[in-house]
Amino acid sequence: MSAVLLTGSTPTRARFSFEVFPARSGAAALALGHAVQHLSAAGPDFISVTYGANGSNRDASLDLLRYLRDHTDALPLAHLTTVGESREALRETIHRVMDAGVHDFLALRGDPPRGLSEDDPRVAGSLSSLELAELIAEARAERPPLTSVGRTAVAAYPNGHPLSRSRAEDIEWLIAKQEAGAQLAITQLFFRAEEYLSFASDARTAGLAIPILPGLMPVSTSAQLRKVAALAGRPAPEGLEEEIEELGGYAPELGVEHTVALARELLAGGAPSIHLYTFNRHEQVLAVLRELALLTPDPVR
Repeated sequence: MSAVLLTGSTPTRARFSFEVFPARSGAAALALGHAVQHLSAAGPDFISVTYGANGSNRDASLDLLRYLRDHTDALPLAHLTTVGESREALRETIHRVMDAGVHDFLALRGDPPRGLSEDDPRVAGSLSSLELAELIAEARAERPPLTSVGRTAVAAYPNGHPLSRSRAEDIEWLIAKQEAGAQLAITQLFFRAEEYLSFASDARTAGLAIPILPGLMPVSTSAQLRKVAALAGRPAPEGLEEEIEELGGYAPELGVEHTVALARELLAGGAPSIHLYTFNRHEQVLAVLRELALLTPDPVR
């Protein structure tokens, strides 16, 4: 049975989106161009593009956003981070992105650059993601109405933000970002459906109205799995790392299998969509969508 969402009495097919990051070499850029053509052909709601701490890959991010806008049918969504950036520098970046024809943003505080701690003045004085959402709304208001239409997404943390003291605090912060103009949230990575479903239920009870998209990554290697576990702040599913290691540390089919099972639970539990972290490859995320009956055969050859 294909996954559907219910809107009123009319069943609609579940939706999906992707995340990519700027290439770090010429060869990687060619491979990424090939991948995003496949990803775009799948018909996602959007493709988001990451942005490094302190603007470390700002120009590369903008180039990739332009490529998505000019050479694919996908809607590009620009990540923005505030760490190490002044308010005016951020405002200038927002306008540069809008000038490139991109009006959808993911507002993040971001992690400190390598070598800096949270106590460093260059980090501690950074705008919060809430203040960034407000700044994006201000920047849009400075533009003519026809050129400032767009959405603002924010991050959600089913297993808690590293600096948060409680789930209630995480949810209060998310509701504040909604009031600042956020129209959707995308979660940090997690492994178990209940982690997302219980968080989403508590957020709705507290008054959150915007959709929360669960972020999922089908891993290929045991190294990727360990990285995801570190980001999620939770141990990987028991046995999954061992199974991957038994296959030589590379087992993309197991990553697909785990992600499909997780996505089925999430969609059955009411998740409005799934957001797939691609690691700049199309094969696994498209395999996930096929298994979920959300994708027709890939039209790109």
